[in-house]
Amino acid sequence: MRLGHTFTTFLSWALVASATILENGQVRENSYPGQLEPVTLDDSWRDYPADAPEISYRGRWDSQHISWWSAPGIKVEFSGEKLAVHFGENTNTGVLVAYRIGSLDWQFSNITASSTYQFVGPWSELKDGDEHVDKNVFEMRVQIAGVAVAKDAVLTKPPTFEKRVEIIGGSLASGQFATYETISSWSFLFANGLGNVEYGITAYPGVCLADEQCYGGSSRGVGWYWHRASDPGSRARAMYDHSPEEWDVKAEQPADLVIIQMGGNDHRHPNEIPGRDYYHAYVELVEDIHSNWPNAIILLMSQWGTFSKEGKKYVGSTYYQEETRQVNEHFKDRGFVYYFPTEGLLQHNDINPKNHLTDVGHVKVASHLLQWVKLVLRWNLEPTGEVQSGTTYWNDQQEY
Repeated sequence: MRLGHTFTTFLSWALVASATILENGQVRENSYPGQLEPVTLDDSWRDYPADAPEISYRGRWDSQHISWWSAPGIKVEFSGEKLAVHFGENTNTGVLVAYRIGSLDWQFSNITASSTYQFVGPWSELKDGDEHVDKNVFEMRVQIAGVAVAKDAVLTKPPTFEKRVEIIGGSLASGQFATYETISSWSFLFANGLGNVEYGITAYPGVCLADEQCYGGSSRGVGWYWHRASDPGSRARAMYDHSPEEWDVKAEQPADLVIIQMGGNDHRHPNEIPGRDYYHAYVELVEDIHSNWPNAIILLMSQWGTFSKEGKKYVGSTYYQEETRQVNEHFKDRGFVYYFPTEGLLQHNDINPKNHLTDVGHVKVASHLLQWVKLVLRWNLEPTGEVQSGTTYWNDQQEY
């Protein structure tokens, strides 16, 4: 029996059908190829509930099988030639999912709550050349109520990669204002660019490093949320108020590499957290991670700021640069903390009008990170297929 292609679907946490994708100010045509319509399943299908052991969950999910943070998902192997997913009542209506079979190009569809969508069918490319593939793998990142395959087909739990990466950050790591949000973020591009790791992206816009100091003191810091299943968003607040479910970081596969990028929200108005408070919060977070995952390498990524025009040139800035270096220095002799400077990687046109990275900016950061991991940690890069979607820009004039 040949193991076959991977079917992958990711949740883009805030991108809905009304979002307009701009390319140098021009609206992109056919922004979301692959749109699907809700379906009703008959007795030719076999249903698996959300708690079926054959479903492997990726990222953070609570006890109700509701997904949180950036790009959480499921992964299953399936036989047969069709697959559908039931979405639960707490799914954000209109949320965008990206999906693919194996390493083929990404497709996108907006979905609605309490509905079922068929992602694999007669139109899908399930063969390997002329040879039929007996098993395929499906991965998806959103709240689900169950998965269905053909009545004579089955789900099986897919194998897990040996290494795991955890990325902790705010809006820049989660890909806010990028073309496909998290799917276009440096964190997603980096993890998928490795190609041979499991990963979680514990990142959300607005979150601070400092605890109970931002937004008038009412906001918990990312260190507190690292031990919670749900994110700091309004949907989680509406469901759990100030008492979200706890998340046992030791219960999951421990990370081999943790990348932290924080500082943007601590620095900005109205927070403006003092440097010493930022430093102490950072040290506390690193100690917490190390106590739970003692074998993990922790990489501190510097937080780029805005660019300002000075004469005939643009000059970049870095938030909490000295404090982040001091954190690295604090742990230097213990051997598990590294510093990744982003100064010089980006230019002013890598920042979009919303003061976040363009898609090219995300690609730059991810590319440098991949080379750092390859050269410093000696990890192999084993990506398969498309990582970044919608980037086929080229010139077809030979005599240009």
